Amino acid sequence: MEVTVMWDRLLLAIDQFESGQTALRVSERLALTTGAEVRVIHIRELSRLARVPPLETPAEAESLVDEALFSLHLAGVGAEGRACSFPEDQVPQRIVEESMYWVCDALVLGSRRLHGLSRLSGRGVRDRVLRLSPLPVIVAPTPLNNGIYSPVR
Repeated sequence: MEVTVMWDRLLLAIDQFESGQTALRVSERLALTTGAEVRVIHIRELSRLARVPPLETPAEAESLVDEALFSLHLAGVGAEGRACSFPEDQVPQRIVEESMYWVCDALVLGSRRLHGLSRLSGRGVRDRVLRLSPLPVIVAPTPLNNGIYSPVR
């Protein structure tokens, strides 16, 4: 039995890590296969602690979105996007709200494959988006050796 998936709009939530680039490539393939448009969002995370600076500047966040849009347009995918800043604990909710605002059919996220202590200190954006979203969430696979995760031998 063959299943045909028809999506008109995908929300791609990217980050500044390799996982964001993998999610971009997966979104591009999905959009080309289904004819969907892609809405790209990058949320610059602000720490709850006043002394901890964000990982990137607002200009770097905008540049990340611009590069993703350029890549999608080059592939022939209709896309628009934006960067914004929110406290780190609000990022999953903001991703889900953006998907509802843009009336998306599915979300695409990357995965950093954090394990052990790294996972405990991580913010768990992917897991929280999965719990909050009423839409299908596609988690793009991370390369097996990404500097953070490597498979058990």
